[in-house]
Amino acid sequence: MRALLTGCVSAGTLASVALFVVLTRLGAGSSYALTLALLAFALFLAPSLAAATWIRLRSGQISDLAAQARKLVELHGGLSPAEPQKNALDDLRRSVEMLSDLIARHSTAFSEQRVALGQITDALQEGVLAVSPAGRVVFANSRIATMFGTQMPLEGRSILEVVRKQRVTDAIEKALEGSAPEGRIVVTGGHDDRQIEMRVVSVPSSGGLGAVALFVDISDLARLQRIRRDFLDDFSHEVRTPLAGLRSAAETIEGGRLTVEQEEALRQVMLRQLNRIERLVKDLAELNRIESGELVLEQRRVDLKSLLADLCHEFRGRTSETATSFALTGEQVFAVADPVRLQQIFSNLLDNAWKHGGGGEVLIEVTRAGGDAIVRVSDSGEGIRPEEIDRIFNRFYRVDRSRSQAVPGVGLGLSITKHLVLLHRGTIRAFNRKGGGATFEVRLPAA
Repeated sequence: MRALLTGCVSAGTLASVALFVVLTRLGAGSSYALTLALLAFALFLAPSLAAATWIRLRSGQISDLAAQARKLVELHGGLSPAEPQKNALDDLRRSVEMLSDLIARHSTAFSEQRVALGQITDALQEGVLAVSPAGRVVFANSRIATMFGTQMPLEGRSILEVVRKQRVTDAIEKALEGSAPEGRIVVTGGHDDRQIEMRVVSVPSSGGLGAVALFVDISDLARLQRIRRDFLDDFSHEVRTPLAGLRSAAETIEGGRLTVEQEEALRQVMLRQLNRIERLVKDLAELNRIESGELVLEQRRVDLKSLLADLCHEFRGRTSETATSFALTGEQVFAVADPVRLQQIFSNLLDNAWKHGGGGEVLIEVTRAGGDAIVRVSDSGEGIRPEEIDRIFNRFYRVDRSRSQAVPGVGLGLSITKHLVLLHRGTIRAFNRKGGGATFEVRLPAA
């Protein structure tokens, strides 16, 4: 700035002197020439002084901007900026470069954090949804799309377009208005009507109140609670009958005046009921071991036809007093399985066919199709009602309870059988035969 002013004064002085010399040589008076020279000096110097003053003012502003930029870099960047430059423009340029680097670093860090947040929330089983004060989605993880059957990305879309559930949109709108959250809200979502629990809270933002909602899929929990209730109901039903028999027998014995034969008959009744309760507890423990994964299979190559032949021989001896017969047909087929558990599987099926077969023939067929070893156990009874076929493998389920009270059992055999087959990576199904009776088909991995 000083050099600029010095240059301007020097140039003005030279111009004035030159004008004075020229005028005097042209015959002008000294006073007149001096006046004109001074006037020219003033006219030449005034704009220069004005420009210099303006430049000095701007230079100060530039220096202030550079100082503020350095403070921003030091405050938000955690860096020690370079020393101020002598030239204000150079100082500002350097500070702007550092601010640009700082903005780029923050932008990169923000992008990385957003990606990390997306990965973390996508790994959650819960749905997370953030809504702007205008009712637009600003963040949503992929779980939201799965729960409500929509497509990603969801950012920028209206909440009603994403969720399409009136109770959800009403709750979020209340949160955006600052109303107290409603607490636990359960809605159905997606194409399979799953039960979803929602919680929403208001979140202050620069544009007003936003909202964040958390969605938890409680379908499995509701299903487990229903299974628990059904289990308790079924267990109570199954235990009630033997307990009633025990109580009746005990009260009769306590009343006295019984013959030896009557007492012996009552003891046999009590023994049968105790055995029934013991079997119920044992079967429940076995089913729990299978479902919990505690049961470990000892698999090896097993000849299915040979194993079934032994079981048929055993059942022929057990049913010698009835008209039931057992016929084994088919080829020699090997499967990779636990032989002890296979005996349990097919014993349950043969026992079921014997109980519900109406005293006719039980046919066991062994075949192979592709990579499957197939065993079909068929009886000649009344068959299974179509509405009951999908439920016969449920625990405690007994076909037509009114007709099966005289049939021994607690309704767990087929459930245990199904779980053991699944544990072998096999399948089991039931269907009715055209000529009457029911067939149970087991498929196991062939050896």
